[in-house]
Amino acid sequence: MLSKSTPESLSHEENVGNVESPEKLATRAHGKDKAAVLLENAGETIVVTPEENKRILRKIDLTILPIMLAVYFLQALDKATLAYASVFGLVKDANLGPQDYSWLGSIVYIAQLVLQPIIAYFLVKLPTGKFAATMVLCWGIVLSFMAVAKDFKGLLVTRFFLGAFEASVGKFTMLMQETFGLEQS
Repeated sequence: MLSKSTPESLSHEENVGNVESPEKLATRAHGKDKAAVLLENAGETIVVTPEENKRILRKIDLTILPIMLAVYFLQALDKATLAYASVFGLVKDANLGPQDYSWLGSIVYIAQLVLQPIIAYFLVKLPTGKFAATMVLCWGIVLSFMAVAKDFKGLLVTRFFLGAFEASVGKFTMLMQETFGLEQS
């Protein structure tokens, strides 16, 4: 249980004087996290003991890390799908030319390279969890559409969008590690 301490010595008038108008709160909150503003305006200090901190970090580790591991695993599996598909006749079935198979492998990384700065911008500006979940969902949808592609153009487009949506996972993982991976002293 988090322990809270409130200033007991303040009179009712002093406490009422500390309450700010919604306009003032909105002005001070500009560019701040909602949780930080809430804690700032709560009028109490929250003290987290080392035991509580350890419990919170453990819960984060058991919640976020398995999700990140599963997404990384699925993306590694996705990278291997092109190789598996070629073994099972993709080159012949899609009438791929000599350079076409190479382009299918390369276009994923070209899309990632081009979209990394855009993804980094949106990761900072949009709600991180919702943005990452949307990107992973779109990546899964595009991956399922790869089964529909029957020629080089269709495969190239789906592989490009796979790379575009995969570009967010590395950035998201780094952001989560920086956000929740508190340094232990």
